[in-house]
Amino acid sequence: MNLLKKLLKGLLILLAFFVIVFYMVKFFHTPIGRAPEKSAMQSSDYYQDGEFINPVPTSSADFSQLPEILKSYWNRKAEKRPNSGYIFEETGKSKLEEDTTGSVFVNWLGHAALLLQKEGKYILTDPMLSKRASPFSFLGPKRYNPSPIPTEDLPELEAVIISHDHYDHLDYETIVKLKDKTKFFYVPLGVAASLVYWGVAPEKIKEFNWYDSFQQTDDLKITATPARHFSGRLFSRNNTFWASWVIKWGEENIYFGGDTGIFDRFAEIDEKFGPFDIAFMPVGAYNDAWHDIHMNPEEAVDAFRQMRADKLYPIHWGTFDLALHSWYEPIQKLTEMSEERNIPLTSTPQGQWFSLDESGFDLNWWRKYSTILNLK
Repeated sequence: MNLLKKLLKGLLILLAFFVIVFYMVKFFHTPIGRAPEKSAMQSSDYYQDGEFINPVPTSSADFSQLPEILKSYWNRKAEKRPNSGYIFEETGKSKLEEDTTGSVFVNWLGHAALLLQKEGKYILTDPMLSKRASPFSFLGPKRYNPSPIPTEDLPELEAVIISHDHYDHLDYETIVKLKDKTKFFYVPLGVAASLVYWGVAPEKIKEFNWYDSFQQTDDLKITATPARHFSGRLFSRNNTFWASWVIKWGEENIYFGGDTGIFDRFAEIDEKFGPFDIAFMPVGAYNDAWHDIHMNPEEAVDAFRQMRADKLYPIHWGTFDLALHSWYEPIQKLTEMSEERNIPLTSTPQGQWFSLDESGFDLNWWRKYSTILNLK
């Protein structure tokens, strides 16, 4: 009987410890962020019963699939990361100073982070430039390589545009370093609560429902458009919204897909806001278990075909190990399809500046960073 009492006491102490840790992390670990007020979310038709939903039925991997997913991760034969040469620096910056056309220039900083430049002004998308896509510095997916432009070296920014609040798209450390050098933060409904908690001035933040627009200057207009995804930090799920974005900057029109699964709204976005000079489409971290919320290369091409865009640029690959496929598989499949189906594909190494009217890219630049493919 005494032994049973001791066991029960030990279990209660252990339970109390985990409860205390849970609440300490949830309410005092700053990188997790803050949940929004529910009353502020009611303006969206897609906010129902305390959470946001997609316009079509959507699911992601659930707990019942976890054993099979873990088994697949354990047994996979994929090439998990590039070789040690996969390090990039900023290149082609002289193009920005020599340009007299007023074109938009782009620099892929990895994953969904894009630095856009036009006539000396800059916009940054999905600022995740830290080492790990995680609220913890010691745990979670780690970047294959540092950002080619460190956060502290970024210029003053006209805007930061965020597609949703997942850690690989919204990073606490990056935001803190950017908050004083950024004029405006454009975010989906609910995300402002975390930014304010992290010290961003509320007047700098503009929250968007789908199809909301903001004319920042005479030649810069930002619009939130639909995406098929979900949201959530460590202890939340779908309490904030998600979006893709249209960036109309001067004469050039840009679609930024952020993070989305395939659905039929791409044609609608194009009808309302197209045609586009370039479509930045997510192509990586796909799997049958979470098919609805991440596009594979074939679906990215399908989405691109729904739109009138001059070029397709793949994002959301080559930066983190977030799925079962090899790190290079998305770009390998997409490159092959571009040749077979005459798709106007543009792909550049991280850190390399290019203009939207530029052509003649080496679409196989990534092959030399694969231990397997580089031997062939």
